[in-house]
Amino acid sequence: MDGLRMKYFVLKPKSKVAGDVYAEASRRAIKTYANYIKSFNKELADDLKGWVKVELEHDLSLPRLKF
Repeated sequence: MDGLRMKYFVLKPKSKVAGDVYAEASRRAIKTYANYIKSFNKELADDLKGWVKVELEHDLSLPRLKF
């Protein structure tokens, strides 16, 4: 079990298709984590929030499916 533990783990915050719900869930988790740790490690929290912003902008740039 110890081999499975890591200091940080993030699951796929980058969307492969527009509106990827798994990437959105990952970005939300990263933001929650960043908000929780910001009083302990502001630099890491800011970096994480910046990463989320980049990945969200990528998602918003993808073409949307039309039904």
